[in-house]
Amino acid sequence: HADSLDAAVTAALQIHLEEAPGDVLVFLCGQDDIETVAAVLRERSRALPPSADKLLPCPLYANLPPAEQALAFAPAPAGTRKVVLATNIAESSITIDGIRYIIDNGLVKAKFYQPTIDMECLQETPVSKAQAQQRTGR
Repeated sequence: HADSLDAAVTAALQIHLEEAPGDVLVFLCGQDDIETVAAVLRERSRALPPSADKLLPCPLYANLPPAEQALAFAPAPAGTRKVVLATNIAESSITIDGIRYIIDNGLVKAKFYQPTIDMECLQETPVSKAQAQQRTGR
């Protein structure tokens, strides 16, 4: 699991340093993953060369206060690349202007019934082909 988070960070930084302008959308499994990746990106962006544009991680998940969610939809300031870190909330219900690159770990948290404990639990599972195709259209 930590490998997929590190891969997302590495890919976002590589896009930031090597690709043409445009914002990045990173699909992650949940709030904890989003907050972890945002913190790592903020930390690593401090070590970017002075000539590089700024990097702005923007979390986006259901429990985030609306004012903070709005940052993900606002245009990035001049000289800044926005990296939207989202759960599958961004899969089909919204479109974020300015997104040019998508990083997808291919996983989603889904509810599963566990009969041994008579409860529904969240478990990471691979996205379906339809979900993966939907994500590319964001």
